[in-house]
Amino acid sequence: MQQHVQRKHWWLAGLLALILLVAAGCAAPASAPAETSQSTEAEQPAAEEKASEEAMPESDRCGDRDKLASELHFFNWADYMDEEIMAQFEEECGVKVTQDIYSSNEELIAKLQAGNAGYDLVIPSDYAVEILATSGLLQPLNMENIPNVANIDPNLMGMYFDPENKYSIPYQWGTTGIGYNITAYEDSPPDSWAYLFEPDLLCPHKGFASMLDDERETVGAALKYLGYSYNDTDPEHHAEARDLLIRQKECLAGYNSDNFNQTLAAEEVVIAHAWSGGTALARAENPNIFYVIPKEGGSIWMDNMAIPADAPNPYTAEVFINYLLEPEIGAQLTNYTYYFTPNLKAQPLLDQEYFDLLESGGMLVDDEVMQRLEWIKRDENSIIFSDTWTAVKAR
Repeated sequence: MQQHVQRKHWWLAGLLALILLVAAGCAAPASAPAETSQSTEAEQPAAEEKASEEAMPESDRCGDRDKLASELHFFNWADYMDEEIMAQFEEECGVKVTQDIYSSNEELIAKLQAGNAGYDLVIPSDYAVEILATSGLLQPLNMENIPNVANIDPNLMGMYFDPENKYSIPYQWGTTGIGYNITAYEDSPPDSWAYLFEPDLLCPHKGFASMLDDERETVGAALKYLGYSYNDTDPEHHAEARDLLIRQKECLAGYNSDNFNQTLAAEEVVIAHAWSGGTALARAENPNIFYVIPKEGGSIWMDNMAIPADAPNPYTAEVFINYLLEPEIGAQLTNYTYYFTPNLKAQPLLDQEYFDLLESGGMLVDDEVMQRLEWIKRDENSIIFSDTWTAVKAR
């Protein structure tokens, strides 16, 4: 218990540092006698089912059932929602959640820009919320339908990308760094982006290294290694990053955002540009997997729940958002994703295994690490990231 309390203190310290840095039948047979009080075979199961339904109290976590759609269409990142939660929501509220997967914020943005995507709920990262909102592609949230927003740490509300939380509510947050297999680096564990960018460190593992398939993260990592900001838009600096990434390609297995955790766990790669929670998922299967924020620095990000402007079922989406913000559901989600929860009431319910795995694997964030993390932001010059990424992928 003492250990658990100490780790909760770490959590609060990490969140404080985060603030400073910023400053998810059949009918009965007709011949059955009308006089008899005994049930027929067809009637008996129906009667038992009805009795069971009557015995089960109606959930108070489903909003106004008369307003709920029968299905919710959810666009999300890979390995970012416990399917048990979706099944529970269907059983409890009668709404089937159908989930599709995307690999990057840019893919999500392009899908919504094309129109008529049919999604009720999406999970954009910080800067993507700003892009979607300013483009008129998100609709304002009705907070009256999301009272559990009160469970969110107020220090994680009102962030730069949505100052009034008009369009988004925090979902999970994490960091981006390097995941690696210690058996391949026993003598010298990675501590720098050089292990992914310098040929003498990367190419001995040719074909066993991967980068995220993400223009802001991957170009940003190259810029960071070169001594620039993740958000640098100087054309000369981008030319340096482009050349660095092109030289790197011959030693990569490829770009992978969807299942790098699986390839790490299966030892199909031994080093990967990686998100913290995905690396933790790999470590849960393979204890040789570790994580590090390079000494040059990494990125910090927060994913958010948002509703597209043309969502067919916005009320149902708001009810599902509120459901995910229930303390026990929020803890269930984070125990599954291995990222960090913004839900204050969910934090005490997290499994001890969660803390143990993140601490032993290097995923936890202390004050020193926090000072080396940078938010990914955008401005009118950020289009250069797309240009650089296109040039890299074309080679």
